[in-house]
Amino acid sequence: MQSNISISREFINTRRNVEYILSKLPSRDRSLYKRFDAVRRDYFRSYWQAVANDINADIENLGYDYFRLVKDGKKTFVRYGEVMLDDHLTLAIAGNKPLVNKLLKEAGYHVPEFCEYKPETLSTALSFMHQHRGNFVVKPANASGGGRGITTKVNNRTRLVKSSYKAAIHSTGSKLIIEKEHSGKNYRLLYLNGEFIDALQRDAPAVTGDGKNSIRNLIRNENNKRLEALSPYALSPLTIDLDTRYTLLNQGLSLNDVPTKGQKLRVKTATNQCSRFENHTVKNSIHPSIVDYGRNISRVINVTLSGVDLMINDHSVAVEDSGCIVNEINTTPGLHHHELISSPRDKVNVGSIVVNYIFDNEESR
Repeated sequence: MQSNISISREFINTRRNVEYILSKLPSRDRSLYKRFDAVRRDYFRSYWQAVANDINADIENLGYDYFRLVKDGKKTFVRYGEVMLDDHLTLAIAGNKPLVNKLLKEAGYHVPEFCEYKPETLSTALSFMHQHRGNFVVKPANASGGGRGITTKVNNRTRLVKSSYKAAIHSTGSKLIIEKEHSGKNYRLLYLNGEFIDALQRDAPAVTGDGKNSIRNLIRNENNKRLEALSPYALSPLTIDLDTRYTLLNQGLSLNDVPTKGQKLRVKTATNQCSRFENHTVKNSIHPSIVDYGRNISRVINVTLSGVDLMINDHSVAVEDSGCIVNEINTTPGLHHHELISSPRDKVNVGSIVVNYIFDNEESR
């Protein structure tokens, strides 16, 4: 009991410190996400216009970031990367990470060892860490989208407390989940009603040293490049958060270190903020058994449009030899990731495929 009280007090103090830090952030940092909102808005305006042109549909800007696409008397609505396919209950189930992990485990799929907890029961998560050892990932138990609230490289009590607060502010009801962090690369497999559409290898965000700037300044410079690019290559900022700090610490680095010229450094472990330069298509090289594995995963909760995230050591070998672990099922899988890739000539026109499917199946929905 005393241990629970101590951890709860530590959590409260951490929350107060974080709130104070947030209140003191310079205005340029507070406005960073707003500036990227404009980049995303412009990007998806062009994205859906290109889709309409590709499938010979009419498009109308309805305001409020909504667009209406019409073809042969049929219509559908889109907003940013969101489309009208899966129902709200399917979306809710997919967004509940502990529930999805439970369902996948029951179906015989390999999921990370995990534990659900709340800020006031941090001792439960601490016991889980002591039992399994190594590095862990702390997340909101309910999907917040875009990787918000996720911290990797959690391996001690202090990191657990800080990452738990970060996750709690992004999670409904402050429910959290801690998972064993596994090695391997992150892959996104996209399916539409069971049909395999595309596969991406998503590397962690990195910066390259110039021998002059600190890692902190290199990240700021990268954000300026993303904002000023004539052709967008990333739709979110590269934020300095706990995932950044712990990823660097585990490499023996800090934000103040100055990398040598040409030295490439991973600045995050979570891949959500990667750019097109870390986003690679592997549709033609991924092993067919892994494709089948991902397809069956999406059927566990009957998702129509699903982005299945897998951790894999080698995507070119059979699934049983690949070290494959299921990360999560995304029901709003970020269509732009399949366009913003390192080899644009190999992109799949995902938006056109999805909207055509919606029009073709309008009467049955």
